[in-house]
Amino acid sequence: MNRTAIAVLTCSLAGMAAMAVPTTAQDTEGDLRGEIEALKKGQQQIRRDLAEIKKLLQARPAAAPARAGVDVSNVVFNLRDNPIQGESTAKLTLVEFTDYQ
Repeated sequence: MNRTAIAVLTCSLAGMAAMAVPTTAQDTEGDLRGEIEALKKGQQQIRRDLAEIKKLLQARPAAAPARAGVDVSNVVFNLRDNPIQGESTAKLTLVEFTDYQ
């Protein structure tokens, strides 16, 4: 191909692309508008859910505050008339183990 033929072919392809862009742009714009509307609806649903969760949390009674610094080394459990084995004054050690895997 010579340079003139390449220039004509390039101009023809550019012209065809320019004619196709408005249709593609309009379709893309419509698609984007649809996606934006779907996102807005999803966001509204999330807001409603959060408002409902907030109401439920506010309706719950407040949890007892943590008692930092309280000495729990000598707590006495009252077992009343429950059956026990061994001495009623035996010491008990509680160990909490947590696995963070």
